[in-house]
Amino acid sequence: MAVTSSPLTRFAQAGVSNVTRVYSIWPLSLSKLTLQDAASLMHLMSSHTCQNLGIPRIETLAQAHRFINGVGTHEQQRFAIRHQQFGLLGGVAYSRLSKSSVSDIAEINYWLAEAYRGRGVMHWAVSHLLEQLKAVGVRRVLANVLHHNLASQSLLNQLGFTVSSELERNIVSYQLTLT
Repeated sequence: MAVTSSPLTRFAQAGVSNVTRVYSIWPLSLSKLTLQDAASLMHLMSSHTCQNLGIPRIETLAQAHRFINGVGTHEQQRFAIRHQQFGLLGGVAYSRLSKSSVSDIAEINYWLAEAYRGRGVMHWAVSHLLEQLKAVGVRRVLANVLHHNLASQSLLNQLGFTVSSELERNIVSYQLTLT
């Protein structure tokens, strides 16, 4: 199980001393989302969060297990965003859409419990996921966001994604080339 340190720890290890933003929610880690997370996931994923992910509301442990196992997805890898004290806060995931030496593409998605939004948690988590994808050879990353989800659009813009198209059903498609 891969556990990663918070950005403040990584900055300290890299000798960076001028961290301009202080996060009160740290330390965080990314690790594999497991079936033991089902009860927490069921309580943390609001109707609004499920709507933004384009999935039905998760109301039972069986539905939470299906979500964790990625039933209906294309070999999706799901990771939990965890806090040392508070436990599961949200998740990030990716699917490899193509894997070739010319064009290795992944699609990402993510969610965060409403109580932890606006604190830089998702920026940290998606940034770390992008680093991991780059390390395994992914060259381009896609993300689809509902048109009304301005916070998610802002996050992707901050991370360097650009709008590639506006799809049907009020979905905005973003892409990022990893260099």
